[in-house]
Amino acid sequence: MDSLAALVAAAPGSLVLPPGERRAVVAVPAPLRLLAALELDHGRAVGVVEDAAGARWTVPLAAEAGSVRRALPGDGVAEALLRRLSARVAGGPASADLGGSFTAQVWHAEPIAGESGLTVDQTNESVVVGERAMVKWSVRLPRAGERGAQPAADRIAALAAAGFTETPAAWALLRWTDADGVDVLLAAVTAYLPHAQDGWDWAVADVSAAARHRVPADDALAAPRRLGSLTARLHVALAHGRESHAGADLAQAWRAAALAELDEALTLVGGPEGDRLRARAPRIAAAYDALAAAAGTPLIPVHGDYHVGQVLRTPSDDPALRFDYAVTDFDGNPVLAAAQRGAPQPAALDVAGMLASLDHVGRVVLRRTEGADAEVVRGWIPAAQEEFGREYAAGLALAGHAHLLDERLVPPLRFQQEVREHLYAVRHLPHWGYVADGALVDLLPDVPTDRTPE
Repeated sequence: MDSLAALVAAAPGSLVLPPGERRAVVAVPAPLRLLAALELDHGRAVGVVEDAAGARWTVPLAAEAGSVRRALPGDGVAEALLRRLSARVAGGPASADLGGSFTAQVWHAEPIAGESGLTVDQTNESVVVGERAMVKWSVRLPRAGERGAQPAADRIAALAAAGFTETPAAWALLRWTDADGVDVLLAAVTAYLPHAQDGWDWAVADVSAAARHRVPADDALAAPRRLGSLTARLHVALAHGRESHAGADLAQAWRAAALAELDEALTLVGGPEGDRLRARAPRIAAAYDALAAAAGTPLIPVHGDYHVGQVLRTPSDDPALRFDYAVTDFDGNPVLAAAQRGAPQPAALDVAGMLASLDHVGRVVLRRTEGADAEVVRGWIPAAQEEFGREYAAGLALAGHAHLLDERLVPPLRFQQEVREHLYAVRHLPHWGYVADGALVDLLPDVPTDRTPE
């Protein structure tokens, strides 16, 4: 540990950055300090590193020939972790003390070989091992004193305990306990789903095929129906023994936060899009009154960042189904403060997020699909939302949990989601602005504007 700490201290700040990280926008000031290390084997370790600004990072480490570097897929750190877990746990769910301040919650582990990295640029880093498991390193960790910033561990464990199977099967969670006694998630290990596509691929492909009259339009509604019932089962599993209710102060805080985001968007969004947003702002703000009136509404652990991109689709072994769907990425909404990410929320938050993303799928198809029949797409958006909502409500009712959905909250949360999409576009992805713009025009179509969006 002492020699490894010295090597880390002498390493450049780029040591902590995963492959593909946008280094131009991520500052990692040296010197680095190794807070803890789980040594695995043959110069491989998992380190918790703090930079000079107090930010903390999970760093898979490869030490060799008197130096240390950030391990890459293929260096065997993920493989070594799985070997360590499989050696400590034999059969059934278990908690494993890995020594020092490291522990693991293990449902399954096996020694498998062969590492490959995912090519997408992401906040976390995922390594596929043996085409069977995926090790997801939680690269950027909560700062000292931050609590609630990592809901994934809690959500994964809760779903596993409830027997929910429509998510990549949980294998293990690697945790580190910091000096304040806070359990920090360093890595989540789940089953790897080969040939999986996320919804920004499969949903867009479904609607594009219908829009080009390659399949019947109703074929593109099959997935929203499945998502509705899946989401109901997800919420019932998450709510099991963990339901609470919103107080008046919390309801008022929801409204205040939504209004603050709207004010920020009104300041930042320019051009015709900003004009259309400003024309609708009074009605959006009025809709937020429903949030303030929501004292007593049920609260449950939710996904928190729910959209089609968080649902993987794979070919099904059941020919009658064609596809299987699995919810992933329970890290919460990255734009929220750490303490809010894992806080219980109304089920309507996830419902509004999925309804918004179904709308967005249609707008992506209209923008990117040559030869698309616009009338087919414009008809698909409300039909898909209706099918999702119907199947979701039916699924809750079937499970005896119809009370979980407070329908009053869906409209204001839809508006809030589109306002957040505007802010995301301004800050990160300017060409995405047309999505929120078009969605709000359709949600509030009778507001006079100088021109309509494309």
